[in-house]
Amino acid sequence: IALILCSVGQFLTLVGESHCDIGKSKMQQKVNSIIEREGMDGITKKLNTTEQTLQIIIDALTQPESFDIRKDFDQPDFKKSIVCPEDLRVGTILTGRVENATLFGVFVDIGVGKTALIPIRSITEDKLSKAKKRRSLGLGPGEKVEVRVREIDLPRSRITLELIRVL
Repeated sequence: IALILCSVGQFLTLVGESHCDIGKSKMQQKVNSIIEREGMDGITKKLNTTEQTLQIIIDALTQPESFDIRKDFDQPDFKKSIVCPEDLRVGTILTGRVENATLFGVFVDIGVGKTALIPIRSITEDKLSKAKKRRSLGLGPGEKVEVRVREIDLPRSRITLELIRVL
């Protein structure tokens, strides 16, 4: 990640823009101009990176400001009888959609207006597909999961889940 961030900074310098210009049309124009002038090979050599990494950088820097990759994700089938944290019970099995992955766990939308946490210790290899076992956390935004409610702490507004399987 540090190498990618370094490459992003170098690419922004090469284009002559700053992080404040990400998502603006002038960024798209300057990126297109530098690609035409230098070519992908030339830019990868200047930045000492791979073409795949450069493409990820270009894609990220040229998205519109309002772009959100999560908008096209499939929505899980939420239970109609469970609409708020007070409706939950320990042991209830639900489906949800991963919203965010962190070093300590994965936050999941289970349809109660508050994301719930699957602690990292609950994400074991036997619950992941072979392709996902190779990733560090195994789960990423947009993935559908089946979970069991492990703890409900209404005063602190915390819901803890256990991963059953990735759907």
